[in-house]
Amino acid sequence: EVLRFCMDVGLIANTYECPKCKRQMTLTKRNSSVDKYEWRCQVSGDHSVRRSVRKGSWFEMSKISMINVLLMTEFFVMKRKQCDIQFELGLSKHSVCDWRSFFREVCMDVVVNESSMLGGYGKIVEIDESKFGKRKFNRGKRVEGKWVFGGVERGSNKCFFKVVERRDKSTLLNLIKTFIHPGTTIYSDCWKAYECLEDEGFIHLRVNHSINFKNPDTGVHTNSIEGTWNSIKSQLPTRTVTDQFDAYLGEYMWYRSHSHCEDPMRAFLKGVA
Repeated sequence: EVLRFCMDVGLIANTYECPKCKRQMTLTKRNSSVDKYEWRCQVSGDHSVRRSVRKGSWFEMSKISMINVLLMTEFFVMKRKQCDIQFELGLSKHSVCDWRSFFREVCMDVVVNESSMLGGYGKIVEIDESKFGKRKFNRGKRVEGKWVFGGVERGSNKCFFKVVERRDKSTLLNLIKTFIHPGTTIYSDCWKAYECLEDEGFIHLRVNHSINFKNPDTGVHTNSIEGTWNSIKSQLPTRTVTDQFDAYLGEYMWYRSHSHCEDPMRAFLKGVA
């Protein structure tokens, strides 16, 4: 049943061609295999070829049973903690950590493949930048980290986030043009890099955060994007994740874009396939 499910969702091949005779191989039971089955082509007096059912799949490099990989996947989609997965499946911390890193890579790929531009006429997109890093001894000025530029569309789950080396006009404007439709109403703070937006075909309204969080004259605020930053930061592990930072952003964006999905597990596996 596990093999059939994996075949149905495209995780493993449902046919395999013999590299010797080019005929279709037969799925044959083999108790000594971790999956209990293998692909086999046997021609008497000529050749005998065996292939793992994992050949060419995301299971190929792992010795963990397919059912446990699928359960890890489901627990990840359900936002179960790593320690819970280790306990319930009896797997090592190293194994679970490796697979969860892979799951985040899948999230990044899905987010890229499913990405679409935000906004449009009559729509509002809030933009902002935020510094992700660690404070020395949990207090004082941030000393290390990454700047992230992002935007969220009001009234939908659409969003984008990009790690940036610089927050200058050229860098941010290029990203705005990449991710936001012309004619969109953009809400932002008063960062100088945004001063050109009206000249670039956007309707631009600002709030001065050094004075207040909501513009008393226009009612403009950026609470949605500010709340999003808090949400992302609360999900990041306390340890430094510099080399996986993009992956954690991808994870957050995947959960956000699939928050109303009826079957998120199947949606995730579709991304894998």
